Amino acid sequence: MALLKHSLTALRAFEATARYLSFTKAADELFLTRSAVSQQISKFEHEIDVRLFHRINNKLFLTREGEILLGAVRRLLLELEDALDTIRSGDVSGKLVIGSLPTFGAKWLAPRIRDFIDLYPNLDVTLLSYVSVDDVLEEGVDIAISFAREKQADIGQDILLQDELWPVCAPSLLKENAPISSAGDLALYPILHTTLEGLDFGASWDDWSASADLPRIEGRRSLSFSRGYMMLEAILKGQGIGIAMRTLVETDVAGGRLLRLLDHRCKASKLLALFYLEAAQNRPAVRSFRSWMRERLVLERAGSTLGGIP
Repeated sequence: MALLKHSLTALRAFEATARYLSFTKAADELFLTRSAVSQQISKFEHEIDVRLFHRINNKLFLTREGEILLGAVRRLLLELEDALDTIRSGDVSGKLVIGSLPTFGAKWLAPRIRDFIDLYPNLDVTLLSYVSVDDVLEEGVDIAISFAREKQADIGQDILLQDELWPVCAPSLLKENAPISSAGDLALYPILHTTLEGLDFGASWDDWSASADLPRIEGRRSLSFSRGYMMLEAILKGQGIGIAMRTLVETDVAGGRLLRLLDHRCKASKLLALFYLEAAQNRPAVRSFRSWMRERLVLERAGSTLGGIP
């Protein structure tokens, strides 16, 4: 517990400065002046007799010793926050920052997040969107929704589900004399794509056609979008046929706003997962959101009348 010999202000100043690599940004977060943060770091370095930052051309870089210490300080601060959450109240309270892939956040999480908040009225929730999870947990995000990857040091990962891929379109798009009864009929219509499906969307025509032993899907013309939610809005407006994760379009299909085309069953190649710092996995807010996400996805899939892959 040697770290506790030093002031909490110094430890927080070090963690924030290491996260932003900026005295100014750390000061803004901590409601201190830039000089106060700089003095805290200098005093801390003097007390432990170790240089934590290189200062080169007005830029900060962590030293090797600083990188080692950063992990320990983060774990200590998270454990302290966890303990404070526990003793402040018997229920879940405090702040929870959730990061989500943009399309999943817009189409699935945002319409349902009120249900989670209603369960925990003393919890202050912020929902952010991002594309890459690589740095998100270092930017003040408590828990992130992304696609599963290899295990990373100090990062916990909960697999949520392996989704299905559904070709969908608006009812208004279909022509009376051009029904879609086979994959070949798709060529009669505009085909919509996303250009960042591996990072944001998790669904691509190539995956779907390969699973059906079909050649690459080519439409009468094609239109590409940089985000999945943009493509889904275009589909709803009758601008073409797109491929989507079932979880993101099932409500629209059930409500008649979209039609699911063809009957080919195809599992998504990417698994949806939650990511969080292992040191924070037992924080009441993080633990509650992990449980809510798993239960909500299971309940919705179990209650679906649209069928799918067992």
